[in-house]
Amino acid sequence: MNESNRSQIPSTYLTAQALHFTAGGMMTVIFAWIIVHELNESEARVGVAQFFAQLPMLCLILIGGAAADGRHLPAYIARLQIAGALIPIALAFVIATGSLNFVTATAVLTLGSFVGAFVMPARDALLSYVAPPSLGLARTAALAVSATFGGQLIGTAVAASASTVGAVPLLALQALLMVGAAVLTARVPLVNPLAFKDHVPVKLSRILHETAYGIHMVLKHERLRTIILYLAIPGPLFNGMFLVGIPLLIRDVYRGESAALAGVYAAFLLGLTLSSFAMAHVRPVDRQGRMMMVLSLHNVVVFTAAFFAPPFWAFVALIFLWGLGAGANMALNRGMVQAAAPHAYRARVMSVLQLSQMAGGPPGALLYGFLAQWIGILNTLLIVPFVIVGLWIAFYVFTRLWDFRREDAFAEATAPVALD
Repeated sequence: MNESNRSQIPSTYLTAQALHFTAGGMMTVIFAWIIVHELNESEARVGVAQFFAQLPMLCLILIGGAAADGRHLPAYIARLQIAGALIPIALAFVIATGSLNFVTATAVLTLGSFVGAFVMPARDALLSYVAPPSLGLARTAALAVSATFGGQLIGTAVAASASTVGAVPLLALQALLMVGAAVLTARVPLVNPLAFKDHVPVKLSRILHETAYGIHMVLKHERLRTIILYLAIPGPLFNGMFLVGIPLLIRDVYRGESAALAGVYAAFLLGLTLSSFAMAHVRPVDRQGRMMMVLSLHNVVVFTAAFFAPPFWAFVALIFLWGLGAGANMALNRGMVQAAAPHAYRARVMSVLQLSQMAGGPPGALLYGFLAQWIGILNTLLIVPFVIVGLWIAFYVFTRLWDFRREDAFAEATAPVALD
């Protein structure tokens, strides 16, 4: 990157992004630690807690997008981030007053997810208004991804001290980070200051109609239907592992505390980051369908090996490998979907892909929680390889996914954007 481009980097926006996700990374660890370790809840109740913590994001994301459209986004996002700063303050107050229990902890995090459902689409929309022409949207998006993953890694590392210093000081720090993100977001300079003027907000009914049309289009399009179904069907299992399986394994199998939990999450994020950026900068794959199916088989290896409860260092290595495969597959399949989607409807199709992946969160949390209580957490892990192998065989026999090739040069041009 030359000096001219370097001087055009939207540093205020990227710093705000990093602070926001540092706070988010902290809460991922702190909430799981509170529910699993401090409250020592059963497997099923851990699943229920994560179900409610994820549900508002799934149900309100479209409303959040409609609410953001037509607004002056820096000021709007800053107000939401200030509201988000109240969530860790509320949880800290609950803990400090001795009122912490399953209901209060879950209720506070559910409120946080409610705020997040409005922040996420607004933050994503802001990116196109802060991308300098000298950098372009693709490079700016890659920098935003770097700030996102970097912030999450720092947040998980800081939250590792929860067992030592307690949750209240960390929650206070998280609130300060959110306030800092809000202050910087409000000051983000726009490349096009007139971007939000004279813009008619899109009604929610239109958003819902266009999303429904996007789903209809995906179902009619063989390539899109095949790719998205292959990703969506096992989604609850992977989401459940991340939200419920990992915290339960740390508590019940490895007898670890917050440091161990944070280390495992950091390993996954590190693998995800490294492989995502590697895929964004290597030569595009020609036989994309074949690569997608081969990459999915790494889940069989990871979950089967984890079933045997290897030493903790080996388990961390397995989670790192899981992140590597997930990041590579994410970059690959999003590029495939963007290339296959009709140009005029690409945004709708990408929203369907995003919804299909988010939809696995709440049911996955419930599924893992109740299965872990019924058959044990290690036995629950073994379900994943059987599902993946069955899915792999079914798609190999009944679809043409194995034969899908790279369609055009569009995937190469947008590979970094696909990571956002």
